[in-house]
Amino acid sequence: MGLEWEVQVRFPSDTPVAGIELNPWVRVNYKGSYVSPPNYALQFAWYREFSTLPKCVEDYVAFQDHASRDSSMTIYGGGLNQEKHGLLNSEGLKIVDGEGKTWIQVGSSRTYTPSEDDINSSLRLVSVAIDDMGIKMSINVFVTTPVIRLPRPYPRHMIVFCSLRKLRNPKCIATPFKEESFRVLSYNILADLYTVSGAYTHCPNWALTWEYRRRNLLNEILSYDADILCLQEVQSDHFKNFFESEFAKVGYSAIYKRKTKEVYSANEYVIDGCATFFRHDRFKIVIKYEVEYDKMALPVIEVLEPDKRNDGLFRLMKDNVALVVILEEKDNGRSQDAARSTICVANTHIHRGSDASDVRLFQVVNLIRGLEKIDSSGIPILICGDMNSLPGSDPHRFLINGEVGCFSEKFRDPLGIHKHLKLSHSMHLACAYAHLLDSNEVGQHQKGKMDYQAMEPLFTCFKPSLTGTLDYILYSKNRLKVDGLLKLLDYDSLEKRLLPSPLWSSDHVALMANFRVKRASRGVQYLSPPPDPWEQQNKQTDV
Repeated sequence: MGLEWEVQVRFPSDTPVAGIELNPWVRVNYKGSYVSPPNYALQFAWYREFSTLPKCVEDYVAFQDHASRDSSMTIYGGGLNQEKHGLLNSEGLKIVDGEGKTWIQVGSSRTYTPSEDDINSSLRLVSVAIDDMGIKMSINVFVTTPVIRLPRPYPRHMIVFCSLRKLRNPKCIATPFKEESFRVLSYNILADLYTVSGAYTHCPNWALTWEYRRRNLLNEILSYDADILCLQEVQSDHFKNFFESEFAKVGYSAIYKRKTKEVYSANEYVIDGCATFFRHDRFKIVIKYEVEYDKMALPVIEVLEPDKRNDGLFRLMKDNVALVVILEEKDNGRSQDAARSTICVANTHIHRGSDASDVRLFQVVNLIRGLEKIDSSGIPILICGDMNSLPGSDPHRFLINGEVGCFSEKFRDPLGIHKHLKLSHSMHLACAYAHLLDSNEVGQHQKGKMDYQAMEPLFTCFKPSLTGTLDYILYSKNRLKVDGLLKLLDYDSLEKRLLPSPLWSSDHVALMANFRVKRASRGVQYLSPPPDPWEQQNKQTDV
């Protein structure tokens, strides 16, 4: 029996990183097939390479005599869930020989998180399969490369503008003005399901593992100390199993909207989506809206020429979504004459694709159609997200200029969709980062990271297939004022690497702005927002 079965062990990377959990894939198979034994349990033991003998040689020799008993291992599976204890040395550590080295035991479960003590040492995982009679079926020994240290984070400081000139806050910590202003972050964090296609071969495998990336992303985001977080490409299982709970620990409430089409990955159906987090001590939800762009496509498809409707279904029925929430500031002991503000925050991820400019415009127009109804109630609007649209593109010009002309060029509108859209809006929108070029307080080094003509950053996405600005924070310039911006990155601050990298765990970079509600808009008695600004729109052919 012991020769017929084998324990298979795989790691996303064989390079461990201190502080990042190692979670191996382990399976017991009949050799040469995928047939699993009916009943078995697994024992695990982790060891660190040990360069010197323990202080008590007698303990070490005695342990050698008991090593074959596989003590100090936790048993998993088949109802055998127990822990045995064997002979340890005088320091309470188990020591064995193997692979021509001496190893000291550091763990006895399936997963292990390397510590600072493990840096520069290899790790050894012994996995043992045992049948329901307690007989060993197979043993697997996996030895890693030496544990490496986490890269030192690169600090991104805030540029705080004139109204806060005397209270500059380069380390993003709270200031006395925090009650009046609020900080909003937008970040496409790169869903794990998109990292397996071979598109990021420039990045070391250990820096692409989700265990590494999730911790690096969390630390980065928390360092920005934002009041509202708008994240895109948040994988559904990662929101549920990681982000929601981790952000809750530091005072954030969360809402989430997944895309409408799932994919099969790692034995379950998952997809990414938009997640919005907000500090629950500062804001409360008034109303939430979930926008599915494919639902808005059918009325348009129905009025297309008959020979174009199948193409219309293929082009417009995309799974992209938006998550829109109206938040109200909490009282928090304010004086009676200190008015509370209400804001609307839209978080979206628009469709990508090199030949889909008409689809992106369709989705952006439909997002604005609903937001325009909220805007008419007097509520300030923020739009955060990955628009997958470069500065000067049709969606960008529509957002900033309030209109975009109809086009006859077939490559921009192959199905004639534009004539069924209302290509103008009455909202007064501006991009937050344009303020960098308007401010006298910003040095040339930061202004040099801007495209002067487009008045946008030179890039927010820096990957092999594309370098440019796709991400934006837009705001109601008649109701909100930009008080500060997160400094932009350049090629040097990316360590001359494409994204993602060991230092930056997404192929996009985070954008963040401080906003203040203009005095004329504070304490205004807003009209009640519509229960669903997009509902009636779905029933109309002229959206």
